[in-house]
Amino acid sequence: MADLLVCKEKLLALVALYRKKYELSKEVGADYYEPGMMENLEQYRGSYDEGTGQIEICCESKGMRYENRTVNLERVSVGEPVLIIREASNTFNPNNFTITTIHHASLGNLSADLCNALAPLYDVGCAEIISSHISYIEKIAQRSRYAKQGVLFVKLVIQLREICKTHPE
Repeated sequence: MADLLVCKEKLLALVALYRKKYELSKEVGADYYEPGMMENLEQYRGSYDEGTGQIEICCESKGMRYENRTVNLERVSVGEPVLIIREASNTFNPNNFTITTIHHASLGNLSADLCNALAPLYDVGCAEIISSHISYIEKIAQRSRYAKQGVLFVKLVIQLREICKTHPE
């Protein structure tokens, strides 16, 4: 149970980080630079309702340069539902969640930090992804000529359940 509580704390810390990125986007100028806090700040969102146990986050898809994902990005639009699929057999991260279209075209992965916090909770039924859709797209043609990949953000609604009731010591 202690490990699950740590995972929940890590997940809620990421929610706070996503909220901070969004809030930062309202305060900084075009010349702002902070490593890891740069691009598309205004697309991040994070909220947690302690009363309902519901988390809402908007986060960036990772790994867009692989498996024709940037090409797949050309075929989707904002608001379109996506599937968040638990991928325990992933050789790079056994906690991985992959993002696909409803027709199973790959659109990347959730970040490793998010996967590592969410997977243990998800695997034992303490967290459930109840909805997911595309919240922002920047296709390769819209980006700088030096860009090597498109940008995709997804909005997730995650329902947390009480850990102590679900998994007593």
